[in-house]
Amino acid sequence: MKKLVIIGFDGTIADTAPGILYCMNTTALSMGYTPVAHDALYGVIGVSAEQGFMKLYGMKEDEIEYAMNQYSKLYSIKGEEMILIYDGIDDSLRKLKENGFKLAIVTQKNERFINNMLGVYRYIGDLFDTVCATNVEREMEKSDMLRKVCDDLEIATSDAIFIGDSYVDAIAANEVGMDFAAALYGWGFRSKEDAQQYNCRVYLDSAREIAKKLPLID
Repeated sequence: MKKLVIIGFDGTIADTAPGILYCMNTTALSMGYTPVAHDALYGVIGVSAEQGFMKLYGMKEDEIEYAMNQYSKLYSIKGEEMILIYDGIDDSLRKLKENGFKLAIVTQKNERFINNMLGVYRYIGDLFDTVCATNVEREMEKSDMLRKVCDDLEIATSDAIFIGDSYVDAIAANEVGMDFAAALYGWGFRSKEDAQQYNCRVYLDSAREIAKKLPLID
């Protein structure tokens, strides 16, 4: 049995797409760019907001700092309110804890935002042993975040599994020799076939399946 379950936040614990899209589109529109539809997010799932602005709207690098400042201000007001915790995620996480698993979050969301959200939803936030997010002083690839969490908890990457909803998550897990569970209920992978090319250990059709399937993985 694994010792550590690492899970993403966006598209895995919570549906944050509406807030992210609203804040990115509002920021882009204020800078003279055309808003994009929800489906456009599939092209930037799992990447940083900075990369998202460049890919979605074609922004230049010298515009990103301004865009991120505007986005951060707006997200702290509106984006944090526009999230939906996936049904059954709290029950699954609680059962994993009861079965002796360590729990961690790895996300490229700004640590101020994630800490605020976990503070609001403390019935979920209090279940985690550690959280690794981004900040202005530390730029880390997702694979580096996975290694950091394992180092902090003194658990080998082979004894951990990462639950994510995007190819970025899957690639990061593969890079560090960690098993990967594909969250098909999120907004990254559009189908099981979409995820199968990334050497997934298990496929999750709902958040409730986490507690049923992960304890069976050795």
